[in-house]
Amino acid sequence: MKNKFLNIVCWLIAIVIFGASCEKEPQFREFNYPAQVPSGLSPNIGYPGINVTITGTNFDTLKGAVKVWFGGIQATNIVSVKGNQIVVQVPANAVSGKVDLQVWTTKVDSIGTYTVIPPPVINSIASKNAQTNVAFPGDTLTVKGIRFGTDASKMAVSFSGTPANIIVPVTDTMFKVIAPASFASGNVTLTMGGLTLTATPAIINPTAAGDITPYFLSNYATPFTRGDWDGSRWGNLGAPWVTNAAAKNKAGGLYGGWAKESWNGTTGFINWETWGNTPVIDGIVYQPTSIALPVGSYTVSFNYYSEIQTNSSAYCVVAAGGTGIPTLANLSTALGYVALFNGAAVGTTKPNVTETKSFDFTLTSSQVVSIGFLGNMAGGAADNSVPGNYFIVKSIKLVKN
Repeated sequence: MKNKFLNIVCWLIAIVIFGASCEKEPQFREFNYPAQVPSGLSPNIGYPGINVTITGTNFDTLKGAVKVWFGGIQATNIVSVKGNQIVVQVPANAVSGKVDLQVWTTKVDSIGTYTVIPPPVINSIASKNAQTNVAFPGDTLTVKGIRFGTDASKMAVSFSGTPANIIVPVTDTMFKVIAPASFASGNVTLTMGGLTLTATPAIINPTAAGDITPYFLSNYATPFTRGDWDGSRWGNLGAPWVTNAAAKNKAGGLYGGWAKESWNGTTGFINWETWGNTPVIDGIVYQPTSIALPVGSYTVSFNYYSEIQTNSSAYCVVAAGGTGIPTLANLSTALGYVALFNGAAVGTTKPNVTETKSFDFTLTSSQVVSIGFLGNMAGGAADNSVPGNYFIVKSIKLVKN
């Protein structure tokens, strides 16, 4: 009985303690962050998109706690926040008017005014070269647009980060700039009034090492563009390729050097075939580089498939000047060349090969060169019972070493 009484007493005490704890209010600490005290706004006039610095005290250090409005338009990019400084980017659609600031829940209706001025605009950039997006170090490029002003000292231009010299005088709609030495291919930028503009297209430095194929050659990969064709399979390469008469061994001398070969996964190859007793003797297809190559070392590579037999040959050749590549008898005069695979047995298509080949050449003076293919390939039987020679080129690449 005594134990039962003690148990009842213990339960009553527990209930009283639990009830008391449930009735007690939770403990919270309330923080009142001191109101911000802005003291400055710089600059107070400028372009949309530039950074503006607000100085003062009690700004905290959390970007998420800060809101800024320019003429009622809220900024979307708070760049940085320190206790005594806020850096904010003026929104693209800002309008002139008062600048409002809020840190946490405290808002200052106006900390000053900001006047928006229309920004400069770049409409074009071009060199004097045949390809206007190509510039050699020292070349002059022309930049056109609006609202450049006339004070070159307020303008800074760089080529992929390399500073460049502006030619004075400048006008509000145009200025000229000299491509700096050793600049990397890429975009040209103009910085003025805290705003950086990027010009397009990117400017290519052909003296820089790397793949320069798109800047000096065209129509260089499958599908190779045709000029005229027979409406079925055979044709002639499109410009800037030049095809000599000896290369046109199809349709009675009308077509040659290009073919539609859908069996190989795409259409439009550099192609010669001498099946049907149609030989090619010193057949040539070539194209000159669009502008002079600078002094230096280069590598030409090409991807191809070959069934060329041991009694025939084909070469990829680079020659000085823009008027073509040499015939087989004069091949030694070329700047560089390499033979395609010609290991197939006479009268067969095997062995054959698909591969990429390359060769180097060097220029000691800046000049246009011709790049192309030279073929001397025996024919097969008129009824195609004995295979002739055959190859296709899928792509060509020019690299500055």
